Amino acid sequence: MTFNKTAHLLIIICLLLTSMNCSQKDSFNNNTGGGGEQEFANGCEGIEYPNWSFSPHKLPYPVGQSYKVGLSNCSGGAHSEGLPDQYAIDFVMDIGTLVTASRKGVIIYVEESGLDYESVNNVVVLKDEDFYFLQYQHLTHNGALVEEGDFVEIGDPIGYSGASGLAAYPHLHFVGTDWDYNKPYGTYEYTSFPITFSNTTSNPNSLIQNKTYEALPIN
Repeated sequence: MTFNKTAHLLIIICLLLTSMNCSQKDSFNNNTGGGGEQEFANGCEGIEYPNWSFSPHKLPYPVGQSYKVGLSNCSGGAHSEGLPDQYAIDFVMDIGTLVTASRKGVIIYVEESGLDYESVNNVVVLKDEDFYFLQYQHLTHNGALVEEGDFVEIGDPIGYSGASGLAAYPHLHFVGTDWDYNKPYGTYEYTSFPITFSNTTSNPNSLIQNKTYEALPIN
C-alpha cells in the first residue's frame, strides 16, 4: 500500500514538472525576442545566403553599439516563410535610439507623421547602389533625420527608432526589398531578400533571433 502511494505521488510530481515546462515554453513571446530555452530559427531553410564576410551591408546602428534581435528570417509571425517580410530583421531598441545607414545611397521616401503605438508606420526608404530598397520602419514621431533626395554614406544617421505602426514593442524593423515604394506596404507587391552583415560576428544565415550583435568598426 505504501509503495502504491509513493508511486502515485511520484507520478503527480512528474506531471506537475511537465506542465510547468510546457507553460514556460507556451508563454514565450516571439515579439519580444526572448524566452528561456526556446529554440530559435537559424535563417530560412534551403536558402543560399550572401557570404557575410564580404557583405556590403553594415548593421543599422552606430559602431560600438549592441542590440538584441527579435524576429528575424523565417522566425514566425509576419516574418514567416513565404510572407513578404520573411527576410526582415527586428532590432530591439528603446524609442529614440539612433539608426544609421546600412549602405550608401539616396533617400527616396520619408514618412514620420505617425505616433508611437498608433497606426501610421513611420519609415525611411534608402535606395542603395544596386537599386534595391532598404526600409527602416517603426521610427518614432518626427524621428527622420533625412529628407527625400538626400545622399547618405554607410553609418550616416537615418533617424530614431520608435514603436509607430502599431508595433507591439519598440524596435527597428529593417528589411531589404525590391519594393516599389508607391505600392502599399505589407502586400505581395514586393519581395524581401536575405541580408548578412560584415561588421559583426559570424552570421552565415543572417542574424539569429534572441542573439545580441555589436556593430564593429567599418572597414
